[in-house]
Order: sequence, then C-alpha cells, then structure tokens
Amino acid sequence: MTTSIRPAGLVDQAALAQPEVERIPLDRRLRMLADSRDALAGNARLVVDEAVRETGRTVRFARRELDSALMLMDAMPALAEAIRPVAVPAVSGSTTLEWAPYGVVFGWHAANSPIWVPTVVVASALAGGNAVISRPSRRTRVTSRLVVEAVAAGWPRHAVQVCDAPPEEAETLVAHPGVGAVVTHGSTATCKRQMALITSAYGDGVPMRPYIPEASGNDPAIVLAGADLEAAARAVAVGAFTNAGQLCMAAKRIIVESRVWGEFRPLLRAEVEGLKVGDPSREDTDVAPLSGGRGLGRARTAMAEALTLGGEIVAGRGEQGPFFTPTVVLLPRAAASTILWSEESFAPLRGLMLAADAEDALVLANADVHGLGASVFGDGESIVSRLRAGRVVVNDSPLYQDPHFVVGGVGESGLFGARPKVEQLVYARRVHRAACPETGH
Repeated sequence: MTTSIRPAGLVDQAALAQPEVERIPLDRRLRMLADSRDALAGNARLVVDEAVRETGRTVRFARRELDSALMLMDAMPALAEAIRPVAVPAVSGSTTLEWAPYGVVFGWHAANSPIWVPTVVVASALAGGNAVISRPSRRTRVTSRLVVEAVAAGWPRHAVQVCDAPPEEAETLVAHPGVGAVVTHGSTATCKRQMALITSAYGDGVPMRPYIPEASGNDPAIVLAGADLEAAARAVAVGAFTNAGQLCMAAKRIIVESRVWGEFRPLLRAEVEGLKVGDPSREDTDVAPLSGGRGLGRARTAMAEALTLGGEIVAGRGEQGPFFTPTVVLLPRAAASTILWSEESFAPLRGLMLAADAEDALVLANADVHGLGASVFGDGESIVSRLRAGRVVVNDSPLYQDPHFVVGGVGESGLFGARPKVEQLVYARRVHRAACPETGH
C-alpha cells in the first residue's frame, strides 16, 4: 500500500490495478471482503485504542463505531444483491441490466468517523469492482490507515491505497482526470468547495464523474404527545451528546410539543445531566472533552448568542474547565436564525424549541436547509412521510444502528438521499441481444 508517492502517482497505480479487481467474479469479491472483515476484527483492539488516542472519544463509542463497521461488512453480501445482473423487459430478443465499476474511486474521509467511513467506502468500492484511494483526515490518519490496511488485505496490489499528502494536495484528486468517482464525508463547506473545484476542472476538459457528498446535518428530534417521555428523553440525550455531539447524524435540534413540555422538561434534564463527563478511556464515561477543531470556539459563540436572544438553559452547565458539559438551551421562536438553531453544532450543545402541535413541529423541522435525518417520538405518523430527510427513525434512537438503514441526505446534507454506497459506486449498463432467428429468443 504505497503512500510516499505523489497523489497523481496513486491514481496511475490504482488505474492499473482496477481491471484485475473487476475481473474477479462478484461472489469471490464478497468472499474476499469476508476475509477483510475478519482482518479488521482481528485488529480491533489496536484500532479502538488509536481512535481514542487520536480523537479523544470515549472507548465505548470507539467500540460502537468499530461494531458498526463490522456489521456493514457482514451485510455486504445482502447489499450487493442490488448490483447483480438481472433480465429486464425487452420488445424483442433479451435485455440485461448490469452494473459496472467507475474505475478509480477517491474517498475523502472525516475525522469524526475514522473507522466506519473508510470501511464503507473501501468495501463498497471493492464490491463493485473498483480500485480505491482512501484519504484519511490528518487528525485520524493512524486509525483510518489501520482500518484501510485491514480491509485491503488479500486484494490485488495497489487496488487499495492511502493518500497521506497534505490536504490541499490530496484534494486535487477530486478533479484528477483518472478518478472515476468521488465520495466525500465532510462539512457542507468542504463539499461545496470540492464541487466548485470539479466544476472548474470540467471547463478545462476533465471528464465528468459522480461526486457523492455526505455533508453536514442539523437533524431534528421531535417529541410529541403520546410519546413514552422517559424513553424519548433517554434517546434524545444519548442521540444528541454521544461522541460529544460530534456526529453528522446526531440529534441537533430538539422540538417538543408544548402540551408535553412540562412533563418532558425534568426528564430531559435528568437524562442530560446524568451523562458522565470525564476520561475517555474509562468504561463508564459517556462524554469526553471536545476533540480538536473549531467545535469549542463555535460552541462558545453559539451559546452566547442564544442567551443574548432570550435563550434559557434547561439542562447542563455549559463550559466547565476542560469540558463543555452537555447543555440544552430553550430558544424562543424568534431566535430561529441563531447559530445554535440554523447551523450544525459540532459540540455537546443543543437548541430546543416548542411546537404547538405535530404540524407545527413539521414546519420547524423542515424549515432548516439540511436534510440528513430526523427522529420522531409519539403520535407522529401523520408527519413522518413529509419530513425532509434521508433517514427517519420513529420511536427509537436517532443513532439507530443497522447497515441496511444507510446514511445520506438532501439539501445541504447531500445530493442523493440514503442509498447504499455499493449501489452508488457502480453505473447501470443495459445490454440488448437480438433474438436468435431459429428460435426467436
């Protein structure tokens, strides 16, 4: 797995290796991925330890992410059924719907998910017959490298490579003529910057390619009348503050129907303030200090603005020493444009608003420009189908784990909604064969 050469050289090597991957029959590719899964599981302790060291996340959450990656690998044969050739109707003769690889896939990975994201991109690309270049975040380069190396075990030389170049140099690969598809997990700002880079390159004659962004989220968690309020409070607290709130699919905007607020408020406060803040290496720690990046500074600014605009702290204590304690701020409706409500909060800080009823909650939820996920607790079936989100969880954790319940968004969160990566990293090809004159078939 060469990493010392320049990014363009990685593309050249991957392009040479890709036909060999494509020639491997799908069933054999899936068996090879099963071996890759075992290699990743065998390296579990080192991967988890490095994730805790590099990100400062809790050891419990690092294990959770690894388990999610292994579940994805276990589910790959079922997910790959969608890319098997099938016969489709034809006026004459026969037509087959096939799925072909794009060639070289470039994956740009985020720091907040250094285990699951590389796994899903690399495994899905290989299942589809592609070669793949993986670019880990600089802050989680060791963790992601361990993951990619485990998944790459047993595959053809240069079929899977890690790009360890500085960000500005690595990012040139999104527009490299030899890259067939790009998958980016990052902020909306990062995704838009890369799309602009590609668009500019098109003007210079670079071939078009799919750009698959998995961008920021600002997911609503909606609590309505009829909900099991104790269960909802527990799910919202965990869903909002796991990994110090630094997850794209975390519950970030809490919307509560007014008539249950009086009963729900103390339950939410108890659950939020019951989360244990402390040493990430301890098994009983729920929330660790914020990891590197701009999260802490943005949290300070967002909280100060929210309080200035009439917000009220209903749970938590804000910043205390090295920690930003899990904190919920009740916001007036007039503060809908505040940073805390309108932008993704990548910190253990959440805004809450009250809604008159389910329809009003739907208006609040859909008013945001993001469209990654949403969760609903209570009598919400009337609004579930109208929520603008790629994934919707009803009466369960916003962080519900299931490899078949994939992540993906619309609006400022993405372009294609929630579709399995293995389906996105191949293109449809229809092959028509004329009828045999002798048989008519």
